[in-house]
Amino acid sequence: SPTPTAAPPAASPGVPPPPPSPTPDDDDESVCFPADATVTLASGDTVRMDTLVVGDSVAVGGGRFSDVFAFTHADADAMTAFVRLTVAPPAADACAAHPSSLRLTAGHYLSVNGRLAAASTVVVGDLLRRADGSSAPVVAVGVAVAGGLYNPQTVDGSILVDGIVASTYTTAVAPHLAAAALAPMRALYAVGGGRAGGWL
Repeated sequence: SPTPTAAPPAASPGVPPPPPSPTPDDDDESVCFPADATVTLASGDTVRMDTLVVGDSVAVGGGRFSDVFAFTHADADAMTAFVRLTVAPPAADACAAHPSSLRLTAGHYLSVNGRLAAASTVVVGDLLRRADGSSAPVVAVGVAVAGGLYNPQTVDGSILVDGIVASTYTTAVAPHLAAAALAPMRALYAVGGGRAGGWL
């Protein structure tokens, strides 16, 4: 006769099951970067995302800089599961000091294989773009839980975060529609000589 198999152990009464592992959510409206992500100012200083203010000029790639004219998210208290994209080390003579990974929410756009794509679609082998325009091959894709949700909007529409070129736009609104919606705020910022702007 067949040998009976043991039944799986029953859960202890009153003990809740462990929570599921956090996963980034494509539909989450909180599409941003964590507080400790880094950006480069026109002065050459590297600063945390949560220290940026409207009027700061930040690197956007290709040796260019662009002003931050607004924030669409700025939440210091949020804890979020971010997509973590780890890239191969750069060549010895290019961007050697930049971190080797980028964390951003799943719906955030960045340059992938020469076009805009959401972070949630990136796979190992895809090519991201570094500050100098060179390719950064993705060697691992994972999840990282971190504090803060920040999304600075630049006049250019791009921003260099942790050494990788990203967009300030997300899947929540098509980039061309988001650019049009933000046009009045950009105009107000320009008319104010860098003094206008704020949080949306």
